[in-house]
Amino acid sequence: MARSAGARNADYDARRSALIHKARERLAARGAGQPSFRQLADAAGVSVTTMRHYFGSRESVVDAIFAHSYAGATMHLARARVPDNQDLSLSLQSFLQSIVRGWTQGGVDTLHRIGLAEGLRDDQAGLQYLNKVLEPTLQALEQRLGAHIAAGSMRAADTRHAALLLLAPVVLGLLHQHDLGGTRCRPLDLGEVIAAQVEVFVRAYQV
Repeated sequence: MARSAGARNADYDARRSALIHKARERLAARGAGQPSFRQLADAAGVSVTTMRHYFGSRESVVDAIFAHSYAGATMHLARARVPDNQDLSLSLQSFLQSIVRGWTQGGVDTLHRIGLAEGLRDDQAGLQYLNKVLEPTLQALEQRLGAHIAAGSMRAADTRHAALLLLAPVVLGLLHQHDLGGTRCRPLDLGEVIAAQVEVFVRAYQV
């Protein structure tokens, strides 16, 4: 039976996902500069025409990378929102340790690398990076803190401010060590950073 006009091939979504994966690898590659739309197509092993069929433009490729990642992070974000321990200190250490694992072992570093490289030079890419990568993580932490407040293990506070205070030093440490090569000039134990940050945070916010 002939495919109706405008209908997608059965493997459209799988093919698009594969192209997103290849483009993500190319955009996150160190020393690669800012690859053009043609270079992204070359990295994906397809023609510019095919790449344009799936995405339309280079900007759309970047948007698709963030959207695809966000869709795949649903389960992780759901877990992050809920305290896995009623003890405030243990709960927050667990959350921050999961951030480090995702960044260093789960490929999350590539999203931040792309987000910073693209977002600082393009407003739309910056907004997509915020909405699909940074904000979901922050908001998950805000909800986790809100749950601790509701349970009485943390004093009432602006959870957005508190989440930023808790997460920012760890993200900076990851950028310093993992992405900018800080281990070569000034190594830092991120486990100790987390322990110290949580200790200070709990001292300020614990009931």
